[in-house]
Amino acid sequence: MHLRALEKINSKVFLTLSIPPTAVCLYLSKYPEEWIAVLTVYAATIVYLVMFSEAIYELTAPYQEEGYKSNKGKLAFLFIGKIVILISAIIFGVQIMGSRIIIPVLNYFVHIFVLGASLSMKKK
Repeated sequence: MHLRALEKINSKVFLTLSIPPTAVCLYLSKYPEEWIAVLTVYAATIVYLVMFSEAIYELTAPYQEEGYKSNKGKLAFLFIGKIVILISAIIFGVQIMGSRIIIPVLNYFVHIFVLGASLSMKKK
């Protein structure tokens, strides 16, 4: 599956801006087991954001590209899949971190803004 949204994300900016908040979350984690939970939620966040940006691309492409038709099956897979991935990662994190799951969840919210910044800084 070709992900056109990845072409619009500046990966250098994304990685540069996403590593420091994740490092802070790892620093705030108490035990090495919590590091696994933070990194799992981080990986799920990356997959979620890629699926989210691809879904947004699929929704907006018919208005930006002449003759493009959105694939409804792909859209359904992206919207359902991203929710399943994120909820699964959070459930996994709760099993390990308990009430401290707020640390990787805050990291997730920061990464939404990181994605926005890396999309707007992409060179044409």
